Amino acid sequence: MKIKKSLGQNFFVNENLGNYIINILANSNCTSVVEIGPGLGFFTEKLIKKFENVTVIEKDKEIAQNLKFQFPKILVINNDFLDIDLNTIASENTTFFGSLPFNVSKKIIKKVIESKYFTNPSFFIIQKEVAEKYLYKQPYSILSLTTAMYADCKKVFDISPDSFRPKPHVTSSFISFSPTSRKINNKEDIANLIKLSFRQPRKNILNNLKGTRFEKGAQEFKNLRPEQLSLDDFIKLYEYSS
Repeated sequence: MKIKKSLGQNFFVNENLGNYIINILANSNCTSVVEIGPGLGFFTEKLIKKFENVTVIEKDKEIAQNLKFQFPKILVINNDFLDIDLNTIASENTTFFGSLPFNVSKKIIKKVIESKYFTNPSFFIIQKEVAEKYLYKQPYSILSLTTAMYADCKKVFDISPDSFRPKPHVTSSFISFSPTSRKINNKEDIANLIKLSFRQPRKNILNNLKGTRFEKGAQEFKNLRPEQLSLDDFIKLYEYSS
């Protein structure tokens, strides 16, 4: 089968590591799994042995047809995950998983963790460089801060390019997202505040927020750069400005 670079296709082939990954998923105690980008079915074959209900979402039409033939007892949806209504495929007992194309991994993860069906840990294989930006630690980033409003993120381990065919030029990471216990109101407003604060990351927070409705709250942190503020700090800044 011809590899389609436009879809970011790199297929996982490491049998031992694949079994280890699926065992981690199985420990989530969910009965249903949605696999995003199953490719040639490497993980799918293992998932159907561990979960009662398996749904796979595959954008490539030819691959989707092959998966329907290969796994006739599961639901195979030939569509872009970003265009799918999660109400039609997920429940409160669902975990999400995928070895994601590098070019759309952020959008896919955002859709998952901001959905009402994100009630269990979900797991993804993504580019290592991107995975590390999700981690909630200094120096903070827009990605780590906005993600922390919805999920606690952990990089489980790195994966060598040798585990894929064709072999990518970068290292990957296996990463988990668990629903956060934080209770945060006005998430969209706080996300907007965070994005405004990083307009010029090397400048202090007051310079970035000057002339906005958050300027008053920024006085409390005026000597700090945005990467130095935690999510709790941004929540305080928002409340001081209200």
